Amino acid sequence: MRREQLVFVIVLLVGSSLILFVVPPQQSPVRLGFTSHRSSFGSRGIGNVGWFMPADTLISTSYSANRTLVGFIEATLNVFPYQITPGTVLYLGLYTNGRLAATQDYNLSSSHKTPATILGNVENGVASFSNSLLGFTVSQFPLNATLPVGTTVTVTVWVSNPIWVEVDGTSVTHSYESFGLGSSPPSVIVAEAGNIGPHTLSVGLESNAG
Repeated sequence: MRREQLVFVIVLLVGSSLILFVVPPQQSPVRLGFTSHRSSFGSRGIGNVGWFMPADTLISTSYSANRTLVGFIEATLNVFPYQITPGTVLYLGLYTNGRLAATQDYNLSSSHKTPATILGNVENGVASFSNSLLGFTVSQFPLNATLPVGTTVTVTVWVSNPIWVEVDGTSVTHSYESFGLGSSPPSVIVAEAGNIGPHTLSVGLESNAG
């Protein structure tokens, strides 16, 4: 091999090595609070039955944690995107043992890429829908301390205009209705306070498994 060719090959190899050391490996984005060891409780699965939830009514649903809660708590309420009134505001509250831990509000859009459709008839404000759901979440991250088994987690829902929300027909838990409290979640709430609602809202809860 000629001297000039040998020098070129050496320069090429050194340059390739420098590139390997300088360019950092790409990492996949990780969601805040994500873990492969998640603990789920509350409502399970996704159904297709919705209830036309009334406006200006605070509805609370409580569950007892079946495992230690570590790192974060996230609650999800599913809404069917069907004829939502423009300008509708949804308020969610998250409580641990009756004390307010987090709030979240959403301005709901009246247009969606995949709107839900009603299957069959509407009876007593209840209908079956095509599988098109929007999940709205409220979460506490990070938790200030590990919460023990048996911690009561309550989720409150208030909406400025009626919307179709997913309900859980298999739950032994009830949702409770309270009136005249306004849109902002109260700082303290008593589980199972108010009137028993006609349906149990489907509320999914997740945390790190302790």
